[in-house]
Amino acid sequence: MACQKTSPPQSGCIHLPVAVRANTRRVHGEPGNPGRALPAADALQWLDRVLADPAAGPNIRAVSVSGPGEPLADPVPVAAVFRAVHEKRPELELHLLTNGLCPPEADISAVARDMAQAGVTRATVLMDAVDPALVERLYAWIRPGRRTMALEAAAPLLVDAQARAVRAFREAGMLVAVRMAVVPGVNEGHVEELAHVVASLGADLLDIVAAPAALPDASAVVAACAPEECASCGQARTCGAKPAKPDSSAEGRPAPLSPERLEELRVLAARRMALLPADDPCRADVQWMENAGPGAGLCLENPGLPRPSGARVNVAVASSGGMEVDLHLGQAVRFMIFGPRADDGLPSLLGLRDLPEAAGPGGGDARWEALASALPDCFAILAASAGSRPREVLSGLGLGVLAAETDVKGAVDLLFGGGPRRKKPGAKRVIVD
Repeated sequence: MACQKTSPPQSGCIHLPVAVRANTRRVHGEPGNPGRALPAADALQWLDRVLADPAAGPNIRAVSVSGPGEPLADPVPVAAVFRAVHEKRPELELHLLTNGLCPPEADISAVARDMAQAGVTRATVLMDAVDPALVERLYAWIRPGRRTMALEAAAPLLVDAQARAVRAFREAGMLVAVRMAVVPGVNEGHVEELAHVVASLGADLLDIVAAPAALPDASAVVAACAPEECASCGQARTCGAKPAKPDSSAEGRPAPLSPERLEELRVLAARRMALLPADDPCRADVQWMENAGPGAGLCLENPGLPRPSGARVNVAVASSGGMEVDLHLGQAVRFMIFGPRADDGLPSLLGLRDLPEAAGPGGGDARWEALASALPDCFAILAASAGSRPREVLSGLGLGVLAAETDVKGAVDLLFGGGPRRKKPGAKRVIVD
């Protein structure tokens, strides 16, 4: 999609999309592609820019980690992001938005304590049902570890994990809220039971919301998960997910919950426990980072783009002829290096850089580690396309990878903050991959 100007958040809560790996997928209302997770360094740099903005900065009271994957699927780097924000901005509240599902080897109590020590004061657990039979209808797949389990086996595990998460966060001293997304005809009659269970677990607040309407490309997987579909769930090969339920198709999708019915359900839930106020700052702006997603345009208003930082001030471009970005990342044996000229700071071609032999085909992750070592002065790589695993490895090493279909000069100018150029007829757009 074309990049749209991103308006400042109005709610006072800013959401950092740094969680890379998803471990569940709901049938209703999730986007076909949840978006690109920002490397921690990019997210923190972006946060600094927003806080320094005189229009947006004064409104920010809280920072939340919420997506595009699940923060607890890999909790250590998420806690590191919270810790970095807290050390630099101790006045900001830190919130965690999670489904509560940790890897099997993780101790949720220890994870909760680590998050609390990193400065997190509030956890919101996304819990749509406490009945495994309903969970089976609400989720397309659940992956407690590295492999997707049959829903019949995974649903009870998710229910148990979420209950333990609520207790653990509460014992760690956080304010705990539970958010239930209501799907008409599925868990609509389950609100009071869930409220009763959540209250008994010690949660402080309950939030009842209508499940978002699914977009045309937002239906769950309708066939066994194929490799290209697995890119959005963090797997480079087929994950073996079972087909989604038939009602995830456009024809079987339930009608959105009406505002009147939602208010009735909130009244029912309020009999059991306190509800989250409707004006709570972190109920809104969850999608404020839409321009960081895979369909985001390469434009000045996109805060998700990597930017020069520290010693990383150049861009590496994979191009066969020097005019177009036309090589897959794995095809490139040398890169054009663009960076600021010494005399006037304008972005210019600084030279060509051949890759070391270790960065050639084969070698698994070591290949991409060697590539990163060969580009220590670069903050981004421009290539025609790139696989999910190389992007993940390189991102962890401080190199953002952008898949682009455009001319080299225009893309480089925009990465260095240059003004948008008039597109020629038939010019290709650039997307963040």
